[in-house]
Amino acid sequence: MDNRSFPVHLDSGEAVLVRPIGRHDADRMRAGIAALSDHSRYLRFFNGSQTMPEHVIERLCDVDGWKHVAWGAIDLASPGEPAIGAVHAIRKGTSCDAELALAVLDDWHGKGLARLLLTGVIADARRAGITHLTAETFAENRATRQLFRGLGGLSVHRDGPVVSYRFDIETAAQKLEGLTQNAAGDLIRSGLDQTAPAQDLAPSVRLRRSV
Repeated sequence: MDNRSFPVHLDSGEAVLVRPIGRHDADRMRAGIAALSDHSRYLRFFNGSQTMPEHVIERLCDVDGWKHVAWGAIDLASPGEPAIGAVHAIRKGTSCDAELALAVLDDWHGKGLARLLLTGVIADARRAGITHLTAETFAENRATRQLFRGLGGLSVHRDGPVVSYRFDIETAAQKLEGLTQNAAGDLIRSGLDQTAPAQDLAPSVRLRRSV
């Protein structure tokens, strides 16, 4: 189990906990998806349904540090400490590419939360040998597209309303550090420099299991 966690204050003052996601987060994941606005849920999942099939919840929480890395944020001031955001990078087969996806509850938009979560995800993805990230978003999702461009993402394809981006992970890590020059970002980076994700399998074993 990955025990890394970072209690931080956003620039807007709210206290949140930023940490890796695990199988124990299934209930929080369900509640967080239901708490998204219909529009935000559609932008994230290309599906407006308030509930996701159980296999989707299992996949989002099945984080092993190699094929799938994911970080989430918890609101420390609200009853039950609900999930308020998540970022995932899921490896494509046995390649060095991973698919990036993110979601933040509507009330937490514009507070820099996605960038803090990306700090953990990109650090873990680099350690896992991932060299490139890809992501899809709707053309109308201007905030996410701006974030992707800020990370050095290049628009490589458009299929109707959906735009695909590709990132070099080293470029993304460098640009992300510049976007998180605040107390919360410094705390997470310092903690990540001193710790590493729990590894229950060597990469060669994971590779054999994923084939």
